[in-house]
Amino acid sequence: MSNKTTLTAGELLKLRQRLDEIDTGIIDLIAERQAVVTIIAEHKLKTGLPLRHYEREREVIDRGVARAESRGLAGSVARDILQTLIHHSLSNQETHKLVQSDHGHGQRALVIGGLGRMGVWMSRYLDMVGYDVDIADRIAGDTPFNQVEDWQSVVNDYSLIVVAVPLRPSNDILLRLAQLKPTGLVFDIGSLKSPMREGLDAMRLSGCRVCSVHPMFGPHEIGLSGRHILFVNVGNQEAIAEARALFAHTAADCVEMSLEEHDEVMAWVLGLSHLVNIAFAGTLAESGEAVPLLKKISSSTFNAQLQVATQVVSENPHLYYEIQKGNENTAEVSEHFRTVLDKLVTAVVENDEDVFTRYMGVARQRLAGTAAEDLSS
Repeated sequence: MSNKTTLTAGELLKLRQRLDEIDTGIIDLIAERQAVVTIIAEHKLKTGLPLRHYEREREVIDRGVARAESRGLAGSVARDILQTLIHHSLSNQETHKLVQSDHGHGQRALVIGGLGRMGVWMSRYLDMVGYDVDIADRIAGDTPFNQVEDWQSVVNDYSLIVVAVPLRPSNDILLRLAQLKPTGLVFDIGSLKSPMREGLDAMRLSGCRVCSVHPMFGPHEIGLSGRHILFVNVGNQEAIAEARALFAHTAADCVEMSLEEHDEVMAWVLGLSHLVNIAFAGTLAESGEAVPLLKKISSSTFNAQLQVATQVVSENPHLYYEIQKGNENTAEVSEHFRTVLDKLVTAVVENDEDVFTRYMGVARQRLAGTAAEDLSS
């Protein structure tokens, strides 16, 4: 049958059935792999071994790539599959470790804004690590957690309070908490910190255990391997230590910084990246070109950019405006972006290939972490 140029309907059906059997076998093997991962996770938990073993991960991927190439397959196929499997394995190990840690056993936590997207994530996370979680929100909604109507009257019932509301009301809530003086740890999870400086300072001056936290990921994350959590010190090292301990059993990279450092960095990490992608999407929207047609004839670069831009513009536009407007460092970064864009466009219009290629070359070097010439002149 392999020498035929065409197949009968019956032969095609049999081949498709065989593919179904192979696919089922692959899924069964993945399930078996995950069962082994669970046993390893229990061993790591009992012996105190770290969640990640980078050398082992490299060995698994390299061996898989070599095996694929020996069978006439592209090594990239094996790499993609194994990286996905490793990611899910880490997520499963992390979840197992979090549940077993029971960090919040016997303690109560309140998430103010618990029906928001990150509020929901935070509530589920705290529940996973053993807290008895209540939420407070100005609207009623479907939630597995008890919803408190008047959180201001019960703040001292909790060992942890998380403020998970938009930036503007976060400051007001922190100011009110400063007056109420809760006895437990308090932190916000806002994307910027300077709009809450007044409230955070008031909390510190009132003697509260307060810090500020910024999870650098969205509400759909399960495992935190490869993700970052920023801890902003507002003058209470004890609060920082407590907040970091809350995430100690994850594989997240925890970074401590000052409020000023945080917002300076966010002007680039959030401000610039959001601006570029919104501008890209907005340019397409105003061009009159049919996006479905562009997708059909697009390049891999366009597809990658379109995917990121689509994700950005699907988020809350009011939050993204706050991230631009609420950070005093964003204007300088945006102006820098405008200057670079103008120079690149001018180089093309004026047939100045040297300037254009020099910009790309220097950018390549800097992004690779190597020394490069200064382009500001």
